[in-house]
Amino acid sequence: MSRESESESPSPERAAPTEPSAPAQLTSAAGAPEPKVKRNAIDKLMRGAIFVGLGVLMTAPLWCTDEMTRNFQPTTFRAERPEEVDEASAQARLAGILEDVIRKAAGDEMVEEDTVATEMAAILAEDDLGDDESRHAESLKAIGAIVARAAEADGNRGLSSLQEQAIAGQARMMARTLVISLGGRVENADVAIPEGEWVDAAWPLLKGFPYEEGAELPAEVRALDGQNTKAWGYLIALEQNQYLLVQSLWSCCFGAPPEINEAIVVRVSDEMDRNVRQMENQGVQIFGRFEASEAYEEGYVTSLYRLDASHVLPL
Repeated sequence: MSRESESESPSPERAAPTEPSAPAQLTSAAGAPEPKVKRNAIDKLMRGAIFVGLGVLMTAPLWCTDEMTRNFQPTTFRAERPEEVDEASAQARLAGILEDVIRKAAGDEMVEEDTVATEMAAILAEDDLGDDESRHAESLKAIGAIVARAAEADGNRGLSSLQEQAIAGQARMMARTLVISLGGRVENADVAIPEGEWVDAAWPLLKGFPYEEGAELPAEVRALDGQNTKAWGYLIALEQNQYLLVQSLWSCCFGAPPEINEAIVVRVSDEMDRNVRQMENQGVQIFGRFEASEAYEEGYVTSLYRLDASHVLPL
C-alpha cells in the first residue's frame, strides 16, 4: 500500500476495531485483508486517562480522611500501642468491660447495666476492694456515666480512628478511678514538679474564641508563643513521639471531634516516649515550650497549638 493511501482518512468501516476472537481477518469489499488500525496519540492519551481514573476510584478508601482526623492530617492516629499492663489485673479486666460498655453505648446498643455492674463487682471482690454495697454502687455509677454521655451522641455514623483511641483510654481511666475510689492502689510515677517558672496554657484561654483559618489569634494566646508553659489533659497517641492533648476524652468518644483550638499536639523525645505511652490512661500535666500559630502541611492547617515537652507527669 502506498504512503498516499496510508495518509488518507480511514473510512468508518476501516476504523472499526477487529474482533480478536474471530477465526479470520475481516475483508474489504474488494476481498483484500483489512489492515491493522493504528492508534493516534490522542486515542492513547484518552485510554491512559481512563485507566488512571479507574485507579483513583479503586484506591479512594486508602487516601480519604474522616471528619474526626481531618484537622490533624497528615498525622495518623493509632489505636494500638504496646503497654506494660498486667492483663489479668483487676484494673485491666475492668477496663476491658468498660470499653465494651462504651462501644455498645456509642452504637446505640442496649447495655444491661445491672448485669455488667454485678460482673464488675465480682472482679473488685477478688481483690477485696470495698464491700458488697460499695462495689456494686460504684460500678453502676461508672456504667451510668457512660450511658448518660452516649445519650447525646450520634450512634449511627460509626467509630473513627480517634474515637477508637479515646474509647480505650477512657475505659482505662475509669477503671483506674474505680480501683482508687475503693481503696486500691495503682502504679504511678512519683516525680517532683520541675523547677522554674511556667505559664499556664489554660483550656478556657486556648479554646475561648471562634477559630477562623488565617485570622489573627487573640493577644493572650499569641503571648504564649515561645513561652515555657504547663498544660494538663488526656493524651491520645499520634505518630511516633507525638500525642494529642485534649481536655476531656468524652467528647472524642461520643461527641463532636475537638476543634483545632481545643487540642495541643505534644512532641516528646525518643527517651521520653516509652514512659509517656504508659500515661495514656490517665490525666497528665505537661511542661515545655509552647507554640501558638497555624502549621500547614499539604495545604491543610494541621495544628494550631504545639508543645515540645520537657516533662510529662501524671496528675
